[in-house]
Amino acid sequence: MLKIDAHTHLGDCKTFGIRISEDELLQGMEAYHIDASIVQPHPGEDHPERVHDDIAALIEKHPGRFFGMISMNPNMDKERYRKEVERCITRLKFVGIKLHTFGHVTSPLSANADIVFESAKEFNVPVMIHTGPGVPFSLPSLAIPRARQYPMVPIVLAHSGAITFVSEAYVAAKECENIYLETSWCGAHRIKWLIAELGAHKILFGSDLPSNLPVEITKYETIGLTEEQTRQCRGANAVRIFNLKVR
Repeated sequence: MLKIDAHTHLGDCKTFGIRISEDELLQGMEAYHIDASIVQPHPGEDHPERVHDDIAALIEKHPGRFFGMISMNPNMDKERYRKEVERCITRLKFVGIKLHTFGHVTSPLSANADIVFESAKEFNVPVMIHTGPGVPFSLPSLAIPRARQYPMVPIVLAHSGAITFVSEAYVAAKECENIYLETSWCGAHRIKWLIAELGAHKILFGSDLPSNLPVEITKYETIGLTEEQTRQCRGANAVRIFNLKVR
């Protein structure tokens, strides 16, 4: 059974004062038997292109174990943004684009966010949107109009609204076929409820940080999931949604 971490980071974050190294990623994966991780820069990064290069180097050293996700502030120069998206997807084979509503100070509904969804549509990759802390931009409901505007773009709500807005994330995923929920920072009982109400095909495991792995794994191991529910949530859904080629 494949075990995939759909949401983790590499590098420094000035916004949240976090640093995640290559060694920390690898050690966490080895310790907790993670087969592959989708890795992105933190939002508080002045030069995300450099971190994209670091992720690409990690992918080259460990093929089939790491996959890249673009994360850049869409408030930057649009030509720079578009050029980097094209480079990451066509040359570096990244598998998605992140909109960090809190860290990028950008509402999914804003005109500046258009380039995120247009790029995802053009290059046929999913968008991951930060939800939870950072209201009002991080409200899960703000993804609904975008999901309807771009029905062919899979949209993954990072953290499923976290503790406070899980019910709102549920409504978004219930209303829109192309909205999926990644569950880091959610309570175990809420994850169980989301799977029961929406179906396991809608839910993705993620850690956000290597130090969260034991906690996030324990949540899934203690809520009484079937083997098939576990298979989908812990790995198969990420493979399908992000079109991963995992070794």
